[in-house]
Amino acid sequence: MNAPSTLPATFGAEAELVAAATALVPALKQRASAIDQLSRLPQETIDDLNAAGLLELTTPRRYGGKQASVRTFLEVVAEIGRGDASTAWVTALINVTTWAAAALFDERVTDEVFGGPERARVVGVLSPRKASVKKVDGGYVIEEGVWGFNSGIYHANWDLLGIPIVDASGKVIDQGVALVRASDVRTLDDWNVMALRGTGSSSVSVTNLFVPDTHVASMSQAIEGKYGATHLAGEPLYRVACIPMLAIILTFPALGIARNALDTFLELLPRRGIQYTWYTKQAEAPVTHLQVGLASAKLDAARAIIEKHADALDASAASGQYMAYMDRAKVRRDVGFAETLIWDAVDSLATASGGSLASLGNPFARVWHDARVASLHGIVAPTTNFETYGRLACGQPADTPLI
Repeated sequence: MNAPSTLPATFGAEAELVAAATALVPALKQRASAIDQLSRLPQETIDDLNAAGLLELTTPRRYGGKQASVRTFLEVVAEIGRGDASTAWVTALINVTTWAAAALFDERVTDEVFGGPERARVVGVLSPRKASVKKVDGGYVIEEGVWGFNSGIYHANWDLLGIPIVDASGKVIDQGVALVRASDVRTLDDWNVMALRGTGSSSVSVTNLFVPDTHVASMSQAIEGKYGATHLAGEPLYRVACIPMLAIILTFPALGIARNALDTFLELLPRRGIQYTWYTKQAEAPVTHLQVGLASAKLDAARAIIEKHADALDASAASGQYMAYMDRAKVRRDVGFAETLIWDAVDSLATASGGSLASLGNPFARVWHDARVASLHGIVAPTTNFETYGRLACGQPADTPLI
């Protein structure tokens, strides 16, 4: 017994990408145990994603990529999330960081990243745990750097790492990102977690790594839509607002996880009664009807909110006008609200599942854990996002530049 399907608002080649994602769902469900044991995605999953072009959603068309809309990005990742949360997370993160590499750097750099025989797979971390940087002729030396939660690093060939931009005296003058080869990064293999295990979100480090000026982009410029890829200025995808793009994509896996949670609950429902009541069939109890009705309404509301903003990002980019400041702040606010709705819905279904969730073999327990951890990423944190928007609405300055 499954929840009704939501038909994607996509056509032609982009609809084919969504269909390809849907076709992967059964295989992804079957690989759940292997994914958890590996703490990264198995090669067969990477091969499947490659074959369908689902790791090239944001690769420029001029380099053989799909260059799909933000809405199609949403639809694809949410479908993958119905099969496996970790695969959806990695797909989202690789594609958004690939987008950043394409948008933030000039043609010489994008030719280097995307123009070679190997498919570009870019991952990244915006905030370093530690980064000591020195300005030198022609670029920067990252003397010592450590970054956590580098999702998808085991499948990447480029890494986009947040660094302070300093002048010759060592004074921090901006925040930036350094585009480096994954082979120059040490993976610390410290990903040992309760959920999203297959994301392989290990910490990474570098020591005394030279990064040329051409491979460092200013985040303050990016936040305002001043991107380095002037050669792609005519392509709407590479005019999408930066921080809203980085934030909204984290809800795409969550939407898929939530759909899987509702499907899984309904599939398990015929096997359960309600302990210490006369109900031998949970599906016959009015309380269950209320729980499912409310949870499904919250999930539909979350989906509608995120679809609206994905469409707005596409429309704003297509218009050639960079998204207005308060509209960008509203995306962050609503990302937090959507995550609240998603988690509330999934957790209410978990409560309705009873003590059987204590079993590691219960398929709903895995979905429940994945939903919780997915909702904890700093950029989707509801309280932070609500406060930020509320400050602006009250005439106060934002408490972050990341709008």
